[in-house]
Amino acid sequence: MAINIRTDKNYRSESSCTFCNGSHTITGCEVLKTEAETGEKLPFSKRTYRQHYAMQYVEAKANRSKKKASKTRKCGYCGTTGHTRRQCTVMEGDRELLIKANKIWRKLYAHYSIECGFAPASLIRHNEKGAYNYSQSRYEMLEVMYLIGSELPSNLSVFALSSDYSSRQDVGIPAVGRERKLQLQGFLKDADVKTALCGERYWYNTPSPLIITKSTYRYSEEWINGECEDIDFVLKKWNKERVEKDILGVVREKLIPFDIRFEKKRSLRGA
Repeated sequence: MAINIRTDKNYRSESSCTFCNGSHTITGCEVLKTEAETGEKLPFSKRTYRQHYAMQYVEAKANRSKKKASKTRKCGYCGTTGHTRRQCTVMEGDRELLIKANKIWRKLYAHYSIECGFAPASLIRHNEKGAYNYSQSRYEMLEVMYLIGSELPSNLSVFALSSDYSSRQDVGIPAVGRERKLQLQGFLKDADVKTALCGERYWYNTPSPLIITKSTYRYSEEWINGECEDIDFVLKKWNKERVEKDILGVVREKLIPFDIRFEKKRSLRGA
C-alpha cells in the first residue's frame, strides 16, 4: 500500500539506454563514450552515423554543463538560490518532521485499531445492504459477522492524512469473507480521532461496525518505528509549498496537538 500517485512504473522504473538498449540511461552509456572517442580519431568521411551521433551528444552535454555551471543554482524544493534540493536544509528538516509524524501516526493507529475494532483478529458485526424491498422502496439491511483480516500493509503511513488525492494513502480494512475492504473512518466515532488518523475531508455516511470481541493483536515497535518510502518520493517530486499544503499543515495543526493530548491522558491513567 502506498500513496495514490506512486506506482512501480513511476517510482522505480527500470532504466533503458536509448543508444545501446542497455539497462542504464544514455547519460552514463560507456558504449556511446567509446563510439565518440573512436569517431574523433577518424576523418569526417569515415565516421559512421552512430559515431557522429555520439560525438554530437557528448558535445551538447558538455555545453549544457557549462551553462549550468554559469547559472545561479536554485533549489527545487524551497526555491532559494545557492544550493540544490540535495543540499537543502529546509527539506531535511521537513523529512525529519515527516519521519517523526509517521511514527506518531502508526502509534495512534496501533492503539485505536484495538480500541475501535479494526486490528487483525477483531470480531465485528456490520450492517450490509441486502436485497431491494420493492414494497417498502428500500434495501433490506443485514447484520453480518466479520473477522478482521491479518493482511497488515507494511507501508501504512501518515499520508492517510493528506488533503490531496495524489499524495493520500487510502486505508482499507480487510474483513474475512468480504470482497470489498471496510473504510477506516467507519470505525472511528470520535471526530478528533478520525481527524488524527484520516485527516480532514468529506466522508460519506458510513455505518459504524459493532465490536463483538476485541483483538489481542500487538503491533511491533519495529513496524511503528519503521521507514516509509512515501516520504522520500514526495520530497523528491514536489516543492515545499505543495508538501506543506498536502501533509505538513495537517501534521502540525491536527496530528501533533492530538498526540500531545493523547500522551497526557495516558500518563494520567498510569499515574
